[in-house]
Amino acid sequence: MKNRVFTRAKLSKNATITVGEQTIGGLVENISLRGLFVQTNQHIPLNSSVEVSVQYSHNSSLDLKATVVRHDAEAGLGMRINRMDIPSLVYLRNLVAVHCGDQSRVMDETKKMVSYMLS
Repeated sequence: MKNRVFTRAKLSKNATITVGEQTIGGLVENISLRGLFVQTNQHIPLNSSVEVSVQYSHNSSLDLKATVVRHDAEAGLGMRINRMDIPSLVYLRNLVAVHCGDQSRVMDETKKMVSYMLS
């Protein structure tokens, strides 16, 4: 996926994905301000709306609303992030900034993500 608009950061954190009444677990492999890939052998249909929670400290988590856009039966799920709370956006922006090293790019990506969330 070389045509990505948003910078991906490697991440190895447990995730909980909820779709309807079903909750599954997985391991976040990488994440950007607009999407993430979670390693799991569970299947969620494409275009399903999901809620994703990624615990990044003892009492803090990323809380995301996303859509499943890719399913690889042997690897996991690709999801597009649609909405997140402000603390999640700040944490994610800082995480991407550390991996990217280009503050101007990260700021542009943050503006794009906020624009998506407001539309």
